[in-house]
Amino acid sequence: MRRYLSTISIMVLFAGISLAQQGEQNKQQNPPLGDQSSYPAATHKMDPAEKNSTPVAQGRTVDLNSGSKKDLAALPGVGPDIAQNIIDARPFSSKEDLLKKKLVPQSTFDQIKDLLTVQGPKKQSMPQ
Repeated sequence: MRRYLSTISIMVLFAGISLAQQGEQNKQQNPPLGDQSSYPAATHKMDPAEKNSTPVAQGRTVDLNSGSKKDLAALPGVGPDIAQNIIDARPFSSKEDLLKKKLVPQSTFDQIKDLLTVQGPKKQSMPQ
């Protein structure tokens, strides 16, 4: 009976360690719920699965005032740095504010203007 309890204890210990390691991996892959300002990082290159989960890849538009950093970074010619600059410059009253505030060059604006909307003023959105 003692040997049986020891075996079960060891199995439970290893299961706990495995779950803890998986939790650490998930923390590194996903942004914190309330703070999207650091995701994706400037050095982060989105994999195909991440790109496919963005509104643009699904044929939807991105709201300049509420889109997440990930959603904005997925726009053609934008990337994480410009996405963060857009978030920092909120709120916007029109798409053209991107040019007025000198956040993107005209060539990038021409690529993304049809992929954007401007709705209610918000500083940062929460993931859905």
